[in-house]
Formats: sequence, structure tokens, C-alpha cells
Amino acid sequence: MRRATIGLVGLVATIAFAAPAQASRLVTLVTHSKYVNPSKVEFNGQPGLRVNVLLPDGYRAKRRYPVLYLLHGHGDSYSSWMDSKDGDVAHVAKGFPGIIVMPEGDRGWYTNWWSGGARSPGWERYHLDELIPLIERKFSIRRGRRWHAIAGLSMGGEGAIFYASQRPGYFGSAASFSGVLSIQRPEWPTGFDTQGENHVDVYGDPDAQRFYWTGHNPTALVQNLRLTRLFVAVGDGVPAPGDPISPTGVLGEAELRQQAQDFVDAAESAGDNVTYDPRQGIHEWRYWRQHLTDALHWGFFHRVTERTREWSYETVAQHSAAWGFRFDFVRAPGVVETLRQSGSLLSGSGAGTVRIRAPNGARFTRKLPFNTLIPQHVRRRHERGGGHRRHKG
Repeated sequence: MRRATIGLVGLVATIAFAAPAQASRLVTLVTHSKYVNPSKVEFNGQPGLRVNVLLPDGYRAKRRYPVLYLLHGHGDSYSSWMDSKDGDVAHVAKGFPGIIVMPEGDRGWYTNWWSGGARSPGWERYHLDELIPLIERKFSIRRGRRWHAIAGLSMGGEGAIFYASQRPGYFGSAASFSGVLSIQRPEWPTGFDTQGENHVDVYGDPDAQRFYWTGHNPTALVQNLRLTRLFVAVGDGVPAPGDPISPTGVLGEAELRQQAQDFVDAAESAGDNVTYDPRQGIHEWRYWRQHLTDALHWGFFHRVTERTREWSYETVAQHSAAWGFRFDFVRAPGVVETLRQSGSLLSGSGAGTVRIRAPNGARFTRKLPFNTLIPQHVRRRHERGGGHRRHKG
């Protein structure tokens, strides 16, 4: 396998060419971010935000492909899913018809850290507002939420379900393998801190910043996922013959089994489309490879609702998007904000002032709480032709 390095606008890309020419190709991107400091993210002693992109057999830029974002767990890196000793995704997903994107998440919990209110580092903003648009520009991605999926293990399982809840109009399917899905269980902050990070740094104080915990808790966000296909796989903490002796693998998976049950119960109560696969096993890669295999058989790209005028969306993000709407709060929310559409009516509950861009291009500002008819988009003079450039916003 030979490697070549090419320069791109805004990024450096290292491309690994596999033989023969029709085989899958691995592309490694080194990206930049306004929200995460690359110098504080290291892999093999080299700082940088790297992303592995596995292109399907016979990839051609003129053809559009489905995309699966595959998130790693705590203590792993962007390379873990590709590592033959860990995820071995090139073998597990051999023949997969889409593009697999495996980004760096470091130990960031796929969260804009509370950090005393600074909300930094901003892993959500990096992945959702920088990385996804970059991937869409760089590679030929099919349009439509049916063709956009996300999955992850452990910390990445939380990230996959959380990101799907924050971009319900983009991701049609989401899967969690041994995911952290119920972060407001009373025992979880103590377990969280044993992994090296302080839960107060990431999510704030569980009481004083309860809204921030709720706004990042997959179990509390199931209403956002009403039209998303969900797959949840988890072990029970009982090792099988040949499994390594690992107290963390045993106790950790037993805890995550309870969290998975919390999430599935809430999702089913909300009417979500969830497939649940509980089984024997511990917190180890051999189980996650099997979970991915099972999820591939479940199917990431089945038909889903593409557009809806009836939805509810909860967020604590200052900048977010749902179902073609863009929401930009003037100040970072201090409560869980709820936005809803019912036909031509848009409503919001919570607090603060939000700037809104509707799918029809209309832009307007409202102070929460509000109920308003969605304005019609008024074409500006330069949009009507007459030698002026058309506005693309």
C-alpha cells in the first residue's frame, strides 16, 4: 500500500491507496477547527484532528454514495475502528456500499464541554458544523436523511444517539453499541470520574446545571428521535469463555445495560422506532465488532420520512438545526429550549431570543416563548434576476 499526501483548501489529506484499483480506499484527513484546539489532541505524539474515511469499492466522484459516521469510544482514537486488532472495519464492513467516516473524538464525550459556562472545547460544533459540511464538500454524498447514518461504541454510542437527536433532519438511522445512554442515573457521575475527566467540567454540576445534563442525555431527548430508526446493542457484564479478566469490562457493561434499558423504555414510550439487542458480553472489542455486523444486517439505509411539518425538538445548543430550520440563540441557553412545528405554525418554549432561518429561506427573530406563523420568504431584488446574482442563502 503506497501513501500520498496532497494539499487541500482548509485541510491536509493523506490518502492510502489500496490495491487493486477497485478495492476500498482509505483516506486520512487532517482537519482544522475553530472549536477544538488541535494541539491538545494527539495521536502517536502528533497533534491534530484526524479523520479516517473509508471509500467503497470502485468509488467514483461522479456517483453519490450513502454515508455512515462511525464514532470511537473513550481512550480510543479516529484509527481504532480501522485497526485490525480493534474494529477491523475494513473486514467487518467489506462490501459496504457507502462511505464510512471515522472522526477523532479524543476523550471529548462528543459534547461542548460546560467548562464553567465557556462551553469549550466544542466537540459538537466541530463534528456537526465543521466536519459534516467538509465531508459533504470533499466526497460525493447522497442527499436525503435516508442515506445518512451514525453509529458508535461506548462514549461514541452516546455521541451517535446524541448527534442524531441534534440533527434529526440529517440522520435517518442511528446505532449505539454499549453506549452511555442515560447519563442522569444517580451513580453515573462517580463512574464517569473514574475514566479521567471530571463530570463537572464536561456537563456542569448535576444540580446547578441540570438543564445541561438533560440537554445531553439521550434518554431525555427521545422526542427528537421520533422519525429516526434506532438500533441499540449491549452486553450484560457476564463474560463468555475466553474473555479477558477485566473488572472494568464487566462492571462497566453491567452499568451500560441498565442505561440501555432506560433509553429503550423511554424511546418506546415516545413511539420511536427502536430495535433492541441485549445479549451476554462485556465491554470489549470482539462484542462491538459483532454489534456492528448485526447493525449492518439491520440496515443503515432503509426508507425513512424525509420531510415533516409535525415535529418537536429540544436543545441546549446556542447554534442548532432541525428539519430544515436553523436556530441561533443570541445568548447560549440556560434552559432546555423546545421548538415545535405543527403545519404552518412554529412555537418555542424556554427563554432567550432566537434567530431563525426557515426551510423556505425566510429569516426572522423571536423571543421565547412564542407562537408564530412561519413567514413566507420574500425574494429580494437581487434574487429576481435583472443582472443581479441570485442569493443562495
